[in-house]
Amino acid sequence: MTLSEAEAYLARYFSSRGTYTLERMRDLLSELNHPELAIPVIHVGGTAGKGSTAYLIASILEQAGYRVGLYTSPHLVSITERIMINRKAIAQSAFVHLLESIKPMVPQSATYFEIITAMAFVYFARENVDIAVIEVGIGGKLDATNVVDPLVSVITNVGLDHTEILGNTIEKIARDKREIIKPKKPVISGVTQPNIIKLIEEKSKKTKSLLLLLNKDFHIEHVKIGTPITFDYVSRGHTIHNLALSLLGRHQVVNASLAITAVFQSRLKVSEVAIRNALSKASIPGRMEVTRGFVIDGAHNPMKMTALSQALSDHFAQTKFHTLFAVKGDKDCAKMIRLLAPHVTHWYPTSLERQTDWGKGVMLPLKALFSIVEKTDPGKPITPVPNISEFLGSVPPSPLLITGSLYLVGAALAWLSGSRI
Repeated sequence: MTLSEAEAYLARYFSSRGTYTLERMRDLLSELNHPELAIPVIHVGGTAGKGSTAYLIASILEQAGYRVGLYTSPHLVSITERIMINRKAIAQSAFVHLLESIKPMVPQSATYFEIITAMAFVYFARENVDIAVIEVGIGGKLDATNVVDPLVSVITNVGLDHTEILGNTIEKIARDKREIIKPKKPVISGVTQPNIIKLIEEKSKKTKSLLLLLNKDFHIEHVKIGTPITFDYVSRGHTIHNLALSLLGRHQVVNASLAITAVFQSRLKVSEVAIRNALSKASIPGRMEVTRGFVIDGAHNPMKMTALSQALSDHFAQTKFHTLFAVKGDKDCAKMIRLLAPHVTHWYPTSLERQTDWGKGVMLPLKALFSIVEKTDPGKPITPVPNISEFLGSVPPSPLLITGSLYLVGAALAWLSGSRI
């Protein structure tokens, strides 16, 4: 197979949203001799920040000298980005070979995400990584990754997202996400809502798991916004002064503190120097990424958009952006627009079709998005963008912010790399 043929094969397994179960995943992994149990794992879930936190954990462990598997989703440009070792994507040929090797064991009822998750476990086991950092796909309880026996679980935060799957209240979503907490294994959490903290505490007590909470068991102090951001990390057992973080946005300081705490709780040997080096060199595609005069961020729900808005205030206080914006139809689009509006001088709504883990997914149609922008942020100029490639290729207005959807960000990064959108 070529990579395109491998992707076409996987596309046969797109699932409906009502097919979640762990039994299929467990059966498949049993056929594969349980690779998920062959390697130590740190499991990272939450509504926002879980991808960044997973990247930072992997970066710290890599700097400490470990060979680190990293599994994240969705991908931005290439499906190979989902499976990394030392933050380098699996080679296309290795991805194809890996898929071919497990095909005989894949049941017809398997899902796209289950197959790729199983591939990651097999790859990390075959490559004999020292540890793997595994990001939850959606939720927790029935997510295909929730078959691991982790050294540590991380729940970054809880907000409203994927409500059609997880439930329409934060409490329902928290009950789903907390199911990644495993008996007698530490859990690190950045949740701040008292009612959600109570739910996490309840689960931790039931499983006899040590719970470490942001602002209770570990803290961030003396944050100074700049390039880089500097801060102090303080916990009961560790204090590290004047850490420098190369990422933009104070929300990334929270993610960094979660990552540091998770690493310490893993009991792996990690020095302060490794932590400093990892944070000072951190780079995460599509997260407040500044490239070729564009600011690109995959904020795709209100919680992420709140973080982006704060980051723009911190780092670009005097700047108003021309904004290329697309959003999926299941998001609270109006709230996202209201959060971003203070930073926007001119809206450029667009739409695109992209392959998601459930098949072809379409952003909110351009006409509908135009109407919502017009009603939500009246008086601002709005120019529809029917063709993203033409827009980006025709000397787009500056400064340009690209946000609202990871799929839009992926399309923009593909265009910037010279790939066809």
